[in-house]
Amino acid sequence: MFSDVLKRINAQETFKRHIDIFHAVTYDNIDGLVAAFVRNQPFDVRDKNGNTVLHLAAKLNRRLLCRAICVYASHLDLWNTKNNEGKQPIELAEDPNIKRDLQSLSTVRSTVDSHHMAYNKHLIEKKIKENSENNQNQKVVLSLDGGGLRIVLQCSILMAIEREIGEPLRNRVHWIAGTSCGGIMASSISVGIDLSDALRIYIVIRKRIFGGNTQMFPKHSSHGIETCLQEVMGPKTPMAKCTAHKLVVTTAKVTLAPPQLILFRSYAPRIDPKEFEQLGYFNPNKILLWKAIRCTSAAPVYFQSFNGMADGAIFCNNPCIMVMTEFQKLKKIENYRGKNNTDEIGCVISIGTGIEPSAPINGIDINLTHGITGITGNWKEVFANAKNLITVFLYQCTSSHNVHVGQSREWCHSMQVPFFRFSPHLAAPFELDNCKIEDITNAMFDNEVYIRTQINQQISDLCRLLKSMPRNTEPCQYRKITGYGGSQKTVDSPDGGQKVVN
Repeated sequence: MFSDVLKRINAQETFKRHIDIFHAVTYDNIDGLVAAFVRNQPFDVRDKNGNTVLHLAAKLNRRLLCRAICVYASHLDLWNTKNNEGKQPIELAEDPNIKRDLQSLSTVRSTVDSHHMAYNKHLIEKKIKENSENNQNQKVVLSLDGGGLRIVLQCSILMAIEREIGEPLRNRVHWIAGTSCGGIMASSISVGIDLSDALRIYIVIRKRIFGGNTQMFPKHSSHGIETCLQEVMGPKTPMAKCTAHKLVVTTAKVTLAPPQLILFRSYAPRIDPKEFEQLGYFNPNKILLWKAIRCTSAAPVYFQSFNGMADGAIFCNNPCIMVMTEFQKLKKIENYRGKNNTDEIGCVISIGTGIEPSAPINGIDINLTHGITGITGNWKEVFANAKNLITVFLYQCTSSHNVHVGQSREWCHSMQVPFFRFSPHLAAPFELDNCKIEDITNAMFDNEVYIRTQINQQISDLCRLLKSMPRNTEPCQYRKITGYGGSQKTVDSPDGGQKVVN
């Protein structure tokens, strides 16, 4: 029922009771439904009339539960399932909002391809034809944006790609880069965690990571995230053990002005280790994976910096250009030093965590015409505008779209490399530390509609391309990489809970 990694965060104790999902739907119990998902219970069960849980939820007008079933059991396509009377869930629903939701999952939007899309399709067909002749040096690059708990949206998109390709995505990518939560996702893939387990992990530990703080700043204590990272990735796992992929995690050194971009890598050039520092590399055997992730996740305001390092989003919340640069840098260094490196970028996949709707602000001007004493007369306006200025600054610093995507796409196309970018438009703002399961479920539903109706053809084209390229045959076994396995026991943890240890 529970995988090794879920046992390590003690999910089997938190969710040890079997959930009757029909009972959960009847009594409008969203937490029970989520618990059933974490326990990996089957959602395709039926009652004596052939009704699924989605039939029941639609009939009882449980809109949130309908959405939850659609996203947590998305692989089942329950909205297309018929009961013994030949009726689909949409036919049993009386709530027009539920009808609209279920209809939206099956309504593919017709769009006219932009010149970017048309050229990308041309490159896909060209690359597939080339790969049929010789493709041994073609590498797939995966770039993962930051975005806090919106990591669940990123994970869902990756799962959709994995369903289409029919095998673990980690077997089809070679380079993985991530910033902030994208660094967590990238590391999860690189240590061999299944995507379905990764989604369950994020759901389970969200309140431990974003658990608040007894102090005013930062918003959350660092103890929760540090404990969780050590439990999942292992307290002594060096980045060098992630040998199946070239893993890159971004962070910012904030003890300098201006800050400096720092990259933690699972690899280094094939040169004398004494030369690593001179070329901007660390020895991956000396970098603990959980600490690298802790650095890239140290979002200002939300968490304390870690050893002088803060969130990589300060530099590149979208690390796509960075990882492409790293690919070329490694190749150039090794070839210059006589180490034959004939690798070529064959495909770039960039996945975001959602685009929030634009929100109007009143202004950013801070006018103190009478010096500091002028605050007394219009202090509300001054502080409101100061807050707006900080908001605009933070949004700009953590931007993942527009310019970044355009530059990455044009660089890829200039090299005749197909480029894929997936990131849904969100119906409502979603804070990085929003732990409400209702908001998470609603955002995931919007994302599922996006996957099913807007990017389904792009995912199909991507998977055709990936199948024509060389597989990643390097072993990627969670137990072997993280050093966990064998006998385990449960002990009290410092935060008052329990955890699984060897």
